[in-house]
Amino acid sequence: MVRLRIVQTNRAFPALASLTLIVAGLIDGSAVRAAEPPATSVAEIQARHDRALIRDLTEYLRRNPRADDRDQAYAALFNKAIEHDWFAETEELGRQYLQNDPEGPVKALAQIILTMARSQAGQFDRALAQYRQLIQGLDANEQEEFAASFSESLAQSAVGAGEVGVARQVYALLLSRFGESPNLRQKVEGELKRLDQVGKPAPAVVAEDVQGQPFRPAAYRGKYVLIDFWATWCGPCIADLPRLQAAYQSYHDAGFEIIGVSLDESKQAVVDFVKARRLPWRQIHNTGGSADLVDAFGVRSIPANYLIDPEGTILRLDLRGKALDQTLSRLFTKPVGGATAR
Repeated sequence: MVRLRIVQTNRAFPALASLTLIVAGLIDGSAVRAAEPPATSVAEIQARHDRALIRDLTEYLRRNPRADDRDQAYAALFNKAIEHDWFAETEELGRQYLQNDPEGPVKALAQIILTMARSQAGQFDRALAQYRQLIQGLDANEQEEFAASFSESLAQSAVGAGEVGVARQVYALLLSRFGESPNLRQKVEGELKRLDQVGKPAPAVVAEDVQGQPFRPAAYRGKYVLIDFWATWCGPCIADLPRLQAAYQSYHDAGFEIIGVSLDESKQAVVDFVKARRLPWRQIHNTGGSADLVDAFGVRSIPANYLIDPEGTILRLDLRGKALDQTLSRLFTKPVGGATAR
């Protein structure tokens, strides 16, 4: 450790006073960094780095609101926010950009921030209004891929919140602007077909789990069943596992089941992973020669899940994060073993 010994008073030497403050600041900053718990994953390290980047960019824009490179700063900031779904934290910056540069080159990114912030807040009317402005301002000949990607994110947010009607409106607006594209139309029609499953009976399939035992959704009548499509190579799927494990532990005795459907190429990879992670629910290897549940349920990407009610009807799609916790807490009277379903 390096020790600094100041023999003169700060009053007599102003420069030393500044040095003292700088050193104190460094010491305080080191203490703060030391107090931060070690990262537990690469994703957490990246998230911390990106949060620091957003803080630095925000401060730069605050100090230099008319800087020549402000569009570059906003673009970097908004892209990181979109990557991590940090919409609420950056909503004011998006509003600020649109107010100061309403036709600026980063307009579309700012509109995404505002749209998704309102979606996350459950204000889907406002989100749709903002989305209409965005979609109408895009070039129908050049920005199809951008529009499709963002529209899917908004639709998925609505589906996760149980707002299937909002998702349908999003896809309808997307088609009205880019419907001449055969590939886009095919993709949207597939998504709409999947949304139409809500409120209808689950597919009457018969499959075989990794233990060789038959699986029939009808055998779980009287229970809530979450059919979870996943794979060991799917990062978001793996990130969801702790929440699924907690939900299973809390509600299984009350009548909640999870059925995992793996899209891994190797059945052994699934068996080994499930054993290592101690996942207690049944697993089906979808490519293992049994019935194709991906085709039966119309799954187009993973992670994806379907919540089936005790009557065998598909109740919700794509319950992830807090939406899963909130939905299950409403469906069950007590979040502990021995609870009864409403």
